[in-house]
Amino acid sequence: MPAFTYLTDFSVHAMWVAPGIDAHLAVHPVPAAQAHAQGAAGVTVAGPVTDPRFIPAHGSQRPAARARFGLPERAPLALLVAGSWGLGPVRQATAEIRETGIAVPVVVCGRNQALTEQLRHDGIENVLGWVDDMPGLMHACDVLVQNAGGLTSLEVFAAGLPTASYRCIPGHGRTNAAALDEAGLAAWMRDPADLGPVLTELLHGLRGQTQRTAGLELHRSAPGPVPAIAARTGHRLAAPAQPSTTRRPTMRRMSLAVAGAAATVLLGIAAPIAYAGAPARLPAVTNYLEAAWW
Repeated sequence: MPAFTYLTDFSVHAMWVAPGIDAHLAVHPVPAAQAHAQGAAGVTVAGPVTDPRFIPAHGSQRPAARARFGLPERAPLALLVAGSWGLGPVRQATAEIRETGIAVPVVVCGRNQALTEQLRHDGIENVLGWVDDMPGLMHACDVLVQNAGGLTSLEVFAAGLPTASYRCIPGHGRTNAAALDEAGLAAWMRDPADLGPVLTELLHGLRGQTQRTAGLELHRSAPGPVPAIAARTGHRLAAPAQPSTTRRPTMRRMSLAVAGAAATVLLGIAAPIAYAGAPARLPAVTNYLEAAWW
């Protein structure tokens, strides 16, 4: 049975490279090079996977999104994200963004209710907990500041927002920031003195335009992991849904490990999925298989 690992982050952790894997699929040449240097087999740049709702805002979408979330109508908005747990020095980063006067911080705290209460006590007006409509929130904002570099990075590139890494969490958050910076997709602000100038460049300068173009091109440059898997297994991609009277083609079996902080993979194949090293068998669903790794 063919076995694949899909590397969703830009920094490749050593645990994600394993013997016996037929191919390691990366979202960009930078993580592909890291995987190759660690001895990964069959390294292929497959491209990213994101929800199709993550697209650039057009026309009246931005003012409508701001009204829906109760955000300022005209001020430049910096969306600050820290994962579903709201980890890291988020309060400090929020205060520093506000002090620049360049953008109004909009903070997503995820499941961290304590952080939500602390920020509101600090006088931060635009504080959100768990957000179900992240594509809409990205439509409302002008720049994104993140501290971990996980799947949110891929989503914001698809949404066409310039992105910066700031006060990153230790370990993988910082290695992701370095890799994203190397790829030219997200500026890494290592020094607080860089915060104001970099935000200005991303909001109003050539740097923001360049990063926005690079992020959108990332999603156009490669079709994602499904064609790469199909090419290596000789499997034909599933056709669009047919009436129930039409028999569906037989699917090959394969194994896929999703390596990253969190990931959603859409496949037209029945597959045993490896969750952090422990296999779990999931049934095939009509035209796709959706698996989330946490």
